[in-house]
Amino acid sequence: MKVFINRFDPDSGRQWVQEYECDIGGHSYTVMDVLQKISDEQDPTLGYFRHSICNHGICGRCTMKINEKVGLACTVLASEHESLYLRPAPNSPVVRDLVVDTSRR
Repeated sequence: MKVFINRFDPDSGRQWVQEYECDIGGHSYTVMDVLQKISDEQDPTLGYFRHSICNHGICGRCTMKINEKVGLACTVLASEHESLYLRPAPNSPVVRDLVVDTSRR
């Protein structure tokens, strides 16, 4: 699966889209699972939000644009898409990559 992620480096102000290839092997992975796999196997610098109760859809901190629709990375199934284009949640300041400041919501 091709995964395109909007990246942002707060130190330099640089923004870019980075492409990853992620083998999900027919598993029912969530978008969060794909992000974790990319972070573990390809790019530990990837910034996204995850904590101990993720995959329950409770807190909303993993909200992002997934293929141009707003959704929770911990509940949206990546396996239902041919590819993923991930952007930070709209209407919130970006801290780094897919992490946004939710204190002003």
